[in-house]
Amino acid sequence: MAAERDELEPGAVEHYDDAHYYDYTYRTRTEDIGFYRRYVRQHGGPVLELGAGSGRVSLPLVEDGAELCALEASEAMIERARAKAKERLAPKDRERLTLVRGDMREFSLGKQFNLVLAPFNTLLHLYEPIDFARCFRCVAEHLAPGGRFVFDVRFPQLKELARDPDRVYRARPFKHPTLGHKVVYEEQFRYDPLKQVQHVTIRFKPGEGAPRRAKTVTVLLSQRQIFPNELRALLSLGGLELAGRFGDFSGRPLADDDLVQIVVARKSKA
Repeated sequence: MAAERDELEPGAVEHYDDAHYYDYTYRTRTEDIGFYRRYVRQHGGPVLELGAGSGRVSLPLVEDGAELCALEASEAMIERARAKAKERLAPKDRERLTLVRGDMREFSLGKQFNLVLAPFNTLLHLYEPIDFARCFRCVAEHLAPGGRFVFDVRFPQLKELARDPDRVYRARPFKHPTLGHKVVYEEQFRYDPLKQVQHVTIRFKPGEGAPRRAKTVTVLLSQRQIFPNELRALLSLGGLELAGRFGDFSGRPLADDDLVQIVVARKSKA
């Protein structure tokens, strides 16, 4: 039964069911948006974004004038992106945004793109080599001649992966935007070295002033860890090759102590 408990995708999906909480949590994450805006300005569109979520990156790109197709698996995220687009974008700008619910391992959009983007750990929700191969083949098929695939994923941190799975990490209480009351935030981490997957158990416990009926909400998150040299091999499975990589959103070359890998890939020449 242990194998059934380790099914990965349900854990990944749970984390994204609450789009309002997602927006609240990452409301100050803007450095990557600036990077992708600059990249689109330099290289042009049309643009395809994989794992577009609630439009955190997509909407600023559309505001800049890009024609963009946003692919997202979560219905909650798609609905949130649609509502935000209606609030933020003028009707003529919304015409340049297409929201598509779909699986990044299997999509066919009937057109090619100058840029395909996968910001903020989107690819960490591909767990097996076959998942990467399917996704990257789809990307290759949708890249226009000379097009680029640009994405960022965490650089695996060995100290973090070695954390005691029984240890509970707590953050300061805050008012949960969906639950409507203060919660105590807890995390526990369990790394599976065979599958290279980090499992995170997130708990929102009722905090001071919470209603008596309030209960602890538990959410699971599962992220594949991708090491730099492995990434080259995974790209090749889908007919892609490395064209460049950076260690931060300023465009500095990747170093061994960086926290993020920013990758530019293209169709293989062979």
